[in-house]
Amino acid sequence: MRNRIVAILLASLPLLVSGCGGGGGTTPAPADTVSGVAAVGLVVAGNVYLKDAAASPRELSKATSDGTFSFDVTGMTKPFMLKVVGAANGTQYTLYSMVGDKGTANVNPMTNLVVANAAAGADLASLYAAPSASGIQAIADNLGQALLDVQSTLKPILQKYGVSAVDPIKDPYKADGTGLDGMLDLVQIELGTSGTVTITDSGTPPIVKDLATGFTTHSVSGSVTFDGSPFPGVTVTVKDALTGAIDYGSAQTLADGSYVIDNVAQGSYAVTPVRAGYSFDRADSTVVVAATDAVVPVFRSSQPYTVSGTVASANSAGLAGVTVTAQREGAIGVLTGITDGSGRYSISGLTNGNYTITPSRSDPFNSGSASFDAASRGITIGAAGNYASAGFTADLASFTVSGNVARLTAGTGMAGVALTLVSKTNSGALLTSSDAIFRTVTDADGNYALSGIPSGYYALTPSLTGYGFALLGEAANGMTADNFSVNGADARLDFSGRPASDASGGVGGL
Repeated sequence: MRNRIVAILLASLPLLVSGCGGGGGTTPAPADTVSGVAAVGLVVAGNVYLKDAAASPRELSKATSDGTFSFDVTGMTKPFMLKVVGAANGTQYTLYSMVGDKGTANVNPMTNLVVANAAAGADLASLYAAPSASGIQAIADNLGQALLDVQSTLKPILQKYGVSAVDPIKDPYKADGTGLDGMLDLVQIELGTSGTVTITDSGTPPIVKDLATGFTTHSVSGSVTFDGSPFPGVTVTVKDALTGAIDYGSAQTLADGSYVIDNVAQGSYAVTPVRAGYSFDRADSTVVVAATDAVVPVFRSSQPYTVSGTVASANSAGLAGVTVTAQREGAIGVLTGITDGSGRYSISGLTNGNYTITPSRSDPFNSGSASFDAASRGITIGAAGNYASAGFTADLASFTVSGNVARLTAGTGMAGVALTLVSKTNSGALLTSSDAIFRTVTDADGNYALSGIPSGYYALTPSLTGYGFALLGEAANGMTADNFSVNGADARLDFSGRPASDASGGVGGL
């Protein structure tokens, strides 16, 4: 048997509210009407009343047997206060609701709670019996915030039943055991004459709140910085501190790095900053929202610590393809960078601490490893600086592989041709490691250059969608693009290109 739902109003003896699924549903309201459903899980059969906010209030009443009602409010003064007096499942109820204008206005235990909260715990029966235009208007003005306060305070219960975003007054309501009606079958809401409300979810301890102060929500605010400057675009989220399963709101930091998250109920929360690719001085902060707004200590992010430098070749040029590792003292893993054609490398994402920086490079021509002026260097990264530098000199000389790619027939340079240079072993096998592959693209005149290349055996491949290419002059010197050496001097390889759709001619590879 379904649990009973209790709603004790301030005006008289407590009234027990209980419910189970039943008929009835919200009918779309035509113009100049206030319509809805009076229900407590089961529909309430009895009389529904409506009063307006005129200086001399007008009251309308309707009998209902299925909980539905509709009032023609043409010519009446908004806002409107509603009351239902009737029975469901053999129990008598008196419940209230309020709406700022024509449209839907349901009456149920949740609307009763929202209106009582908007009235700051005042006696709703007295307010309805002797309303004033200013009194009704004041409650109506507070209604929106009162709903947000109730939804935030009861969020664990409302989220459990899937109704955390439901407006009990204005949203469609069906007394069929689903949605809000399903929740009201299992949740007790008891308004007491002492100005308190007791909410009990089935099988859990009751929650007791003071109607005047217990539903008051506050803001959670703070700021985020990046290297000491405001950091906009960071998403800051407030979740319950115990499980982190319930989201109480989020906001993105503004241009000045600040954020404000409103309508957070009293309780303990974990506040978390998130932005892809960035870390912060702490994963989250725990704050307690009580009688005032909560201010979170500044979250700080910073440029990832970086080590960079240059690896020079034996002939004082940069050396490409050198793998440089950074290992933090006491750590097992390493971070890696590879030098470019100028011999430059950069390793970012480090944390503060002491590091060993180590270079390594194979010697493709001699099937060995290059030697450096130092096997490794030690650096320290910390609060004094986010960056450190470590340079090395290798015993390998470096050279440039360059050339031109031109159209076969016109002889004009071909822009945008991708060239891939791959190191080979002495036996002719292509190497597949990242430090053995070099890439570039021809410029507007068809020229290209790959610098920092050590002596060794290589294969060079040009490619452009829809074209085939051939090495110029290969017959004269016996060199092929997929098997040549760089040995003590720069190398030049020129190519001709022609459309693959051209069936005539002698372009290799077609």
